[in-house]
Amino acid sequence: MIEYKQRLVNYIVCGEGEEALLYLHGWGGSIDSFKYLALTMPYKNILIDFPPFGQSQEPLSPYTLFDYAQIVYNILKEQKVNKLNIICHSFGARVAILLISLYNVNVEKLIITAGAGIKPKNKIKKIFRKIKYKILKKINKNYCAGSEDYKKLSFVMKKTFSNIVNLDIAKYAEKINTKTLLIYGDKDKETPIYMAKKLNKLIKNSKLIIYKNCGHFAYLENGVQFLIDTKTFLKGEN
Repeated sequence: MIEYKQRLVNYIVCGEGEEALLYLHGWGGSIDSFKYLALTMPYKNILIDFPPFGQSQEPLSPYTLFDYAQIVYNILKEQKVNKLNIICHSFGARVAILLISLYNVNVEKLIITAGAGIKPKNKIKKIFRKIKYKILKKINKNYCAGSEDYKKLSFVMKKTFSNIVNLDIAKYAEKINTKTLLIYGDKDKETPIYMAKKLNKLIKNSKLIIYKNCGHFAYLENGVQFLIDTKTFLKGEN
């Protein structure tokens, strides 16, 4: 574990090698999200529990996406990583993109599955949702918008979540020159295909693969193909 802002952040390292492979899970996930994959990879595999998930402690005050990128950077420094590859899912892609664009990290290959961070369409619907929220808040001061999972979050984590989703990573993604593989499911409602295509355009050296009949967890729903595509890409065969 490492300490960040007086809280403990859990991570594990398995395997050996000069080249490291970093796994960044999605929101609500943990080390277990990619552990099955790490066990098959011939690298120095580094898996992190993003706070407050897994065995990491909840922040004392709200984090921003920059905090999560700093946490990852601190772990890489502690592990003295020089040559790095990254596999990330959803929220983890936000962190990876910020990390690569802002820090002096030598990332050879980047694999993003269901990467989040692109601002959604339907601006009109978004405006109506805000109006509805304001009206309901006036009627009931205890009203809380969002999913049931969001409502269960503490105040600190609600603010953290808000900080994260309100940062558009587009301007950071276009700074990336790392060779990148994008893998999305055609049935993904959380990070739809139009987001994948936009990210594909923003990241200059990127390739997009779409899995049919898969949703937001395409890397699990089509695990065998994801393993094949990942290993092929890391070996430089596509």
